[in-house]
Amino acid sequence: MKCCQCQQSGTTLIEVTAAMLILSVISLALINLFSSASVFTALAARDMEALNRAEQILEEIKAVPNSQRGWVIGSDERTVILENRDGPDYSEGYMLALTDGRGAGQVRQIISFDPVTSTVLVEPAWVTPPTADSSYLILHDKPYRDQLQIINNGDSYSNLQTITVTYFDQVQGSPQELSLTTEKSWR
Repeated sequence: MKCCQCQQSGTTLIEVTAAMLILSVISLALINLFSSASVFTALAARDMEALNRAEQILEEIKAVPNSQRGWVIGSDERTVILENRDGPDYSEGYMLALTDGRGAGQVRQIISFDPVTSTVLVEPAWVTPPTADSSYLILHDKPYRDQLQIINNGDSYSNLQTITVTYFDQVQGSPQELSLTTEKSWR
């Protein structure tokens, strides 16, 4: 009688099934990793957008001439009488930011400007109208002005002021804010 020695090579069904199971677990983990990475990338992009917007306002504040800051003389819900200012026609492309005093932090679009009386018409109406103790800055208008708050944290009478710009946003239903602070020396 002859002994038949057969060598079997190849993989069994159990080995193939185990390999498929291992690959599917690894694939699911990689898919989860990529989807989480895309969510974090989107959140980081929103944070960068907020940072860039706040930084853009800060840089403009650093470059603002003395003619674009001052004290409110009088006001009502939609108009503000500014200190007598020489300068450009502020009726188009500008916004008014109350930086100190009553109404501080509000930013409104300038709708019209009367250079003779230094009266500014703003929109929307003030939540808290400014008074004679309120200081202001006139800046170039931004489409995201309603998401800004600009406040002077120091002495408004000093030539060196600490100004904070806060940008507010809604991220996935929850409010977020980003604040940047700078010092401005007025000459």
